[in-house]
Amino acid sequence: MAKRQMKNARVMRREIVDLRGETAALHEELHERLLQYHLQLGRLAAVAGSPQDPPLASRVPLSTVGDHLHATQVLPAHEPAFVSNGTSDGWLKLASCPACHTPERTIVCEWNKLVLLDSAPDEAAWRYDYAVCHGCGIIYATRRPVGDRYRYLMDHFEAVIGKSKSSPLLNPHPLTEADRERYRRLISRGVFVSDHDRDGGEHIGGVLWDRLEKAEHVELLGSLLDLKGARVLEVRSRTGAILDGLRRHYGCEVYAMPIFESQQFIVQELYGIQTTPLIDFDRFHITHDEPFDLIVSNHMFNHAVRLDEFLAAARGALRPNGHLYLYNEIDDSELLGHLTGTSLISTLNPVHLQVGDQASLTRAVASAGFEPVFVKGRRGRNFWLMRRTEESVQISIPEAALKQRIDAYRRARDRAVLQAPEHLRPRFVDVWSETVERAVSSGVARFDGKGALRIVKAQG
Repeated sequence: MAKRQMKNARVMRREIVDLRGETAALHEELHERLLQYHLQLGRLAAVAGSPQDPPLASRVPLSTVGDHLHATQVLPAHEPAFVSNGTSDGWLKLASCPACHTPERTIVCEWNKLVLLDSAPDEAAWRYDYAVCHGCGIIYATRRPVGDRYRYLMDHFEAVIGKSKSSPLLNPHPLTEADRERYRRLISRGVFVSDHDRDGGEHIGGVLWDRLEKAEHVELLGSLLDLKGARVLEVRSRTGAILDGLRRHYGCEVYAMPIFESQQFIVQELYGIQTTPLIDFDRFHITHDEPFDLIVSNHMFNHAVRLDEFLAAARGALRPNGHLYLYNEIDDSELLGHLTGTSLISTLNPVHLQVGDQASLTRAVASAGFEPVFVKGRRGRNFWLMRRTEESVQISIPEAALKQRIDAYRRARDRAVLQAPEHLRPRFVDVWSETVERAVSSGVARFDGKGALRIVKAQG
């Protein structure tokens, strides 16, 4: 009896092992069939959409953002072409990193946010071919708009970043006399309008929140630097809150450089701060002859069209051992979706031309003649206080860190493509099959029990 039971047990164990093997093989076959099915759908979509359908619009009006436009809508023929420096395309194509000038790079994401919006200046505006630099490690747009093309983006700033609500603090349009009268009336209420004040008078609520948010920078700069009587310039000042704080606490001589006429007017009227001409992102320059002790820069590393020229201009406008303070610069955690789960492509709006995490941006500015004094991250953004040095220093990203960075951005790119709204997926038809295949192989996506493709949550 015992021998028979032992024999039966061995037979059962063999059957269980065989069954497990067959199950694993079936699971693998099912996975392969599902993958082939999704890839075949991609190929069929490409075939079905290529010869018969008319080409995508050469230009679609930005004013219709929010409407679901057909890809074939075209502006009238009299619309002017984009021009730049005598060319007809308005693109600057970089042969090397805009910070450290290393030519070696790896393309990790082809598109900016415009590919996810229902309208754009034209189809070409979708593609920036963002790359990771093999030198300093920043990610940057290898092709970027210049001249009329970039000015068009700034003139339609709210639309191209996907925001429809207008605000006096973010108004890209030239001011009319009616605008100026209205702004003066709103500004006359001041910064501190209390909630208990119910007289119904209009005011600009954003100036209080801007002042509260900027107070942390006044505290940090005043704690780390001797600013008594210092000359300070803020680049991309929104309301002048930082400058007003430094002037009140330390007697600083302050100047503001806004990007819009509305901001220029508010800075002058609200705080009485002298402003420079508006920022030219394409050809950045500082007009003051006398050097500054401190330049405060809001989100400019991400926006500068010619990053090396921006950093050189800032360095040239500083006294020896003067300081550059970069703040509100995007961190990788925001781009890669670690904080909010947002798409890489949606974060790379068309005026975001380069991004660096703490390590890569520090290497990038070292090549421009700055050394870090204080570096911190807060709420997905980074800020750097840097000292001007006598010489630049070239520091390369370690090979292992470079590989890790490239892999992380490639996974984020694939996740972003798969997250695209269904009505926009035809824009990715040429890369859909390979994206699905790579996403499944890398663990970005998987097939669930019902055969549906699911995106795996990004890990922080």
